[in-house]
Amino acid sequence: MPVSEVRIIPFAGRPLEFESGDVPRTLFSVPERGFLAGSENYLLEPVVHWIAEGSVPDGTMPITFFGPSGCGKTHLLQGIDDTWRKSRRSGRKKRSYYLRAADFARQFAEAIDTRTVDEFRRRYRESVLLILDDLGVLTEKPAAQEELLFTLDALIADGCTVLFSDSQFPGESGRYSERLTARLLGGLTVPIALPGPAVRLRFLQELSAAFRCSLPPTALEFAAKELRLSIPALHGTFVQMFFEAKVEGAKLDTARLKAFLARRRTETQPTVAEIAKKTAKHFALKLADLRGTSRTKTIARARSVAVYLAREITGLSLKDVGKYFGGRDHTTIRHLAENVESAIASDADLRNAVLKLR
Repeated sequence: MPVSEVRIIPFAGRPLEFESGDVPRTLFSVPERGFLAGSENYLLEPVVHWIAEGSVPDGTMPITFFGPSGCGKTHLLQGIDDTWRKSRRSGRKKRSYYLRAADFARQFAEAIDTRTVDEFRRRYRESVLLILDDLGVLTEKPAAQEELLFTLDALIADGCTVLFSDSQFPGESGRYSERLTARLLGGLTVPIALPGPAVRLRFLQELSAAFRCSLPPTALEFAAKELRLSIPALHGTFVQMFFEAKVEGAKLDTARLKAFLARRRTETQPTVAEIAKKTAKHFALKLADLRGTSRTKTIARARSVAVYLAREITGLSLKDVGKYFGGRDHTTIRHLAENVESAIASDADLRNAVLKLR
């Protein structure tokens, strides 16, 4: 779990803040206000540099960052917007806009009601950078999708930069109109995964220093392995541990950290059966299919995902996981889990399924 794997994509961003006087109000110094990217998000750094330098290759617009809640999409887009604004002078055709897709839809509806559609269109089509966060809210708004389609076409034709974020892969069937889906898939889609162990360790090291806990490296490594969470959730969990110890008049040390994590594991960890049930439902299969002997492609794929998640989330041994999945031996379980782990980077559909289920 080498922290050296972690890259900081530097931008101003919006640092975490605290109201309590027990810890520094601003957690991070300036360099650490960027996006922490580990090997699980190796694509982010070159893409962000392209955007910041204005050297995005032709044919890659729009760029859609997609991933589960808490993976840092909003933080990333806000950082890009801040950096863009600070590095460029304002003026006509130099404007940039960052807004939520819900606000785009609301403003468009208001423009129709007030007969100011031309002004609405001129505002966004005269920008050089348009960033829409949380595109998925438009799935039930066909009129806003149509307007966005025309705005997108106008901006791309003018050589502008257009960035979106979405909680799911934008090409998933039925989410957007066929034409908008085609435009989204015609650009660059960049997955953002939840932080890997190296990023979690780096973040926990920063938290430990900020809260003046002086936890030893072995304790932080143990916590990074156990807490497979988003950065906001990781922060919240650490704060809870810190203040529980403070209420008891003690310091957060290794023993308290491990006791807290053991209690949390029994309270929040899903069982293998629950993971398998959710996975079967996602793939429109029966639980018995995943535990059975069928080797059809769809069932085998779903079974591999369930095994991978069971290993990742519960930490159970290969033998125990195999026992649940029809008494399969540990070598088979290892093979299934490793196949999913190696295929996630290149198989968008598989990666999306794992992200949603996790």
